[in-house]
Order: sequence, then structure tokens, then C-alpha cells
Amino acid sequence: MGLKGIIAVSGMPGLYKVLAQNKSGFIVESLADKKRQPVSATQRISMLDDITVYMQEDDITLKDVFLKMMSFAEKGTLPDPKGDEKKLRSVFGEIVPGFDSERVYTSDIRKMFAWYHLVKDTVALPDEGEANENASTENQEATPS
Repeated sequence: MGLKGIIAVSGMPGLYKVLAQNKSGFIVESLADKKRQPVSATQRISMLDDITVYMQEDDITLKDVFLKMMSFAEKGTLPDPKGDEKKLRSVFGEIVPGFDSERVYTSDIRKMFAWYHLVKDTVALPDEGEANENASTENQEATPS
């Protein structure tokens, strides 16, 4: 399972997997405690697939940020999302060099670290090599001969 179908709901802590859709919204399951609950279609819902991080040049997808966090975590430890603001920004700057420090708030960085800790064991993130292979395969299939 990739990031597709994983959502963040405004006003609700954590991340959720979309299980089904009903007349008034969605049935979701918490990634943290596996509890199922309804979510109204009027609530602000963000698909993790659609989230990007502001950069000085081109924006980067949240999946790519998670992949960079994964490779950084292999070398060292990631900071606690509730830890010191300066340390969080410093480590995030090492992981994602060139992020726009004026438009990416500390609360956003805290969320990304917290979300990474939730998804790292439950969501299969392909490594960068696999992601590049999939993208080139898709491009070859989409190119008419």
C-alpha cells in the first residue's frame, strides 16, 4: 500500500486510510490504533498523495520527502516531532535542502515528522530507484510508437 488512499483530516489527529465511501462522506481507519469511524464530506480532507513542500526552485512531493527521511533515518535518528523548533528546522534542512523556510512553517515540519513515524511501518514507500523505474516505465507506456 502506498500513500494513495491515506488522508489527513482537519481537526482529527493522525492519519487515516480510506476504506469506503458513503452518502455523507467516507469510512476511515486510523493508522495509529486501527479504529474505524465516519468522516463527513464537509470536513477538510487532504490526500497525502497531493501534498507538496515549497522549495526555492520546484516543489517536492510529500512521498519524496518521506523517501529522503527514510534514507536519513538509516544514517542517524530523526528528531522528535514535539522537540526543539531549531533542531527540527535544522534536521529538515539537511533532509530537504533548498526548502522555502519562509513558506514552510515549523508546524508543517512537525506534521511531516509525525506523519513519517506513522507511515514508515504501515505504508510501503518504494525506494528512489524503484520510483524512477516506475516513472520511466509509465513514460514509455504513455509514449505512442
